[in-house]
Amino acid sequence: MCLDNTPFDPLWENHAPTAIPSQVIAERRTPNAERRTYRRISVQPHTTLRRSISVRTLLVPAPLAAGDLTLDGDESHHGLRVLRLRPGDAVRVADGAGRLGEGVVASTTASLLTVTVGVVENQPPCPLHALRIIVAPPKGDRWTDLVRGLTELGVGSIAPLRCARGEREPASLDRARRVAAEALKQCRRGHLPEIGAALGIDAVAAPGRRLIVADRAGGPAAPGQPQPTTIVIGPEGGLTDDELAALDRAGAHRVRLAGPILRIETAALAAAAVWASAWEHAAP
Repeated sequence: MCLDNTPFDPLWENHAPTAIPSQVIAERRTPNAERRTYRRISVQPHTTLRRSISVRTLLVPAPLAAGDLTLDGDESHHGLRVLRLRPGDAVRVADGAGRLGEGVVASTTASLLTVTVGVVENQPPCPLHALRIIVAPPKGDRWTDLVRGLTELGVGSIAPLRCARGEREPASLDRARRVAAEALKQCRRGHLPEIGAALGIDAVAAPGRRLIVADRAGGPAAPGQPQPTTIVIGPEGGLTDDELAALDRAGAHRVRLAGPILRIETAALAAAAVWASAWEHAAP
């Protein structure tokens, strides 16, 4: 109970804005009902309390540069309707190509959001940006969950694998790209992964890239030093003998991630995590 006999709200500190008197005595009960603890809170009269809001990230067109930047379309809608940004709000801006900056919302209209960007910095790609994952896409939301996790880990490129036992290819990659953009903003990375069209077994090998295929008959993972690498993750029914033979002829190394049979997204994320840990701790 407050000194002025008004009911005490134990969650008043989470409300914004809230006018409070100059002194309040807060009564808090302990697990032992017979004991009470009291806390005296002293603030200036008529203080307005506001919740602290973390700085939000906006994805902007590349290349990002200092100055005024006006956003429209989906990103403006997200900032205005979802984040409810208003003039004066601090924001973080990223272009998905490694350029990051801090900015302030300068003005808003019904459909446009203008941000004044200050100093822009270049964020070097993480070691895992050299990794490419080519994976047989799982069904439904599992595909976008996979893309989200690989983006958070910092993978540089993702592509669906076209193979004999695979499920249907994604009808569109636009949703996967939107999910990757949201993941980049949430985990504050600077580089978006490239999400490319489906590739057949005969197209996964590339000059200058080490080729790895996840296979239960393979050996232990040995990521070594950071280098351009492609990891192939087959469907849950496994790659056929002919497909494995084609990869062997292309110079692939077979790697066993774990003994049990793994779901597609589990195998892809496990492989990326193994390589991320090894490369981030590798001696320069």
